[in-house]
Amino acid sequence: MGKRIVSVFITFMLLLSVQAVQAETKDQKDWQEETAYYVEVDRFHNGNPHNDGEDFNPEDPLAYHGGDLEGLTKKIQYIKDMGFSTLILSSIFEEGFEGERIDSHYGTVEDLKALVDEAHKQELLVMVEFDLERLDLSSNKGKDNLLAFTQKWLVEANIDGFYLHYADLFDATYWESVLQEVKEEELYLVGTFKAYDEKKLAAYLEAGFDSILNKPFYKIGTETFSNVDQPQDSLINLVQHTPNRITNYFDNDETVRFTRYAIEQNQHPGNRFKLAFSFLYTIPGTPFVYYGSEIAVDGAEPPTNRPLMNFQSDEELIEYIGKLATIRNNLPALSKGDFNVLYEQDGMMIFKRTFEGESILVAINNSTKTQKVRIQASEIADDKKLQGLLTGDTFSEENGEYEFILEREVSEIYEIKENTGFNIPLLSVFILVPTLFIGFLILARRKGKKVG
Repeated sequence: MGKRIVSVFITFMLLLSVQAVQAETKDQKDWQEETAYYVEVDRFHNGNPHNDGEDFNPEDPLAYHGGDLEGLTKKIQYIKDMGFSTLILSSIFEEGFEGERIDSHYGTVEDLKALVDEAHKQELLVMVEFDLERLDLSSNKGKDNLLAFTQKWLVEANIDGFYLHYADLFDATYWESVLQEVKEEELYLVGTFKAYDEKKLAAYLEAGFDSILNKPFYKIGTETFSNVDQPQDSLINLVQHTPNRITNYFDNDETVRFTRYAIEQNQHPGNRFKLAFSFLYTIPGTPFVYYGSEIAVDGAEPPTNRPLMNFQSDEELIEYIGKLATIRNNLPALSKGDFNVLYEQDGMMIFKRTFEGESILVAINNSTKTQKVRIQASEIADDKKLQGLLTGDTFSEENGEYEFILEREVSEIYEIKENTGFNIPLLSVFILVPTLFIGFLILARRKGKKVG
C-alpha cells in the first residue's frame, strides 16, 4: 500500500511539472495540435424531451434516441475534462435539407448558438458535419448551395469548421475552388474518404483540407492493439509513410467498435484501449476519439455501434485519456515532432519524437510478459534522466545505456531531464518513512499519557 501511495504521489508531481510547461503561442490554428471528439448527437444526451417526437424509440437502433443540442451543451464540461480541444457534431440537419435546416429532433438554431457559445467559453472548438451523400451537388446550383450553407453557419452560429463526410465524392479541383471561397485562417476543414488512397490524400491536402481521416490506420491499428503479442511493423511502417496532417482513429460511425474486436479475442477492452490510446496520442497525426470509446462501448456493424451514451460507467479509462491529453497538449514534440523508432520486437516498441531540440520517448509493451530493453545513450542523450509521466517510472543512464523495464500491457511516456543525482522515488521514501515514524511515536506517547 505504501509503495502505491508513493507511486501515485510521484506521478501526480510529474504531471504538475508537465502542466507547468507553457504551450507555444500559436499565430494560427494548427490541426496537428488538436484532439478531436466526435459526437453522435442523437445518441449522446437528452436535454429536452419535448423535441423527442413520435418516432422516439431508444430500443430501435434506427429510430431517434432523444439526444439533442441542449443535452450536448450540458455535457460540454465532461468533454473538456478529458482534454479535448475540438468537438465534432454528427450531421444535425433535416433529411432533404442537409446543411440548410436543423432537424427539430436536435433543437433549433438558437440551441446551436448556445452550444457553440458554451464550448467557446471552455476553449473548445466546434465543427459541424455535412453528409455529402445527402447533398445534391450534381448541378452548379447544388454546388452554390454548399458554399452558401458553409457561409451561413459560420455567420449564424460562429462555428469553427466543417467535417465533410465522403469528401472524395467530388474531385480535388472542385474542392480547391470551393475552399478558396470559404477557407479562412481560423476555419478547419476535415474530411473522410469513401475510397481511400494515398495519391488522393495528397491532392485533397493540397486543395486546402486541413486533414483527412486515416482509414488504413483504423484497420492496422485495430489488428495490432485489440490483442496482445501482435506484430507491430506494419503499423509503424504506416505511421512513417503517412503525412503528419492526417487524423487517426480506432472507432468511428462506420466501423465495428474496437471493443468488439478485443472481446472476440478474450481481451479486456480497457487494457487494450489504454495501449491503443497511448499510441494514438503520441504519434504524428491528430487523435480522433468517437463518443463512447472513453468507456469502451461495444458494438458491431452500424447502426448497433451507436448506442445511447452511458454516463454512469467506470471512469478509469476516462481519467487515462485526460492524462494523455494533458501530456500531449503540453509537449509540442508529441504533436509536431519527427518520429524515430528506436526498438520494435516481440510486442514491445520504443520511439522518439523530437521538435526544436525537445525529445520525448514513448515505450509501449503490448505483450504478455515484462520486457527489458537497453538502448544506447547515443540514440537518446548522454548522462540524462528519463522521467515517466504515466506511471512515474524514472531512471538514468548507466554505462552508456538506458534500460527500459515495462510490465506487460503497460505504456510510458518519458521526458528527458537533467540528471541531478536525486532519486525521486527513493527521496520520497526517505521523507515519508521518518514522518510516519515520528507521527507513530507522538500518537503512542499520547495514548501512554491517557493510560497513566
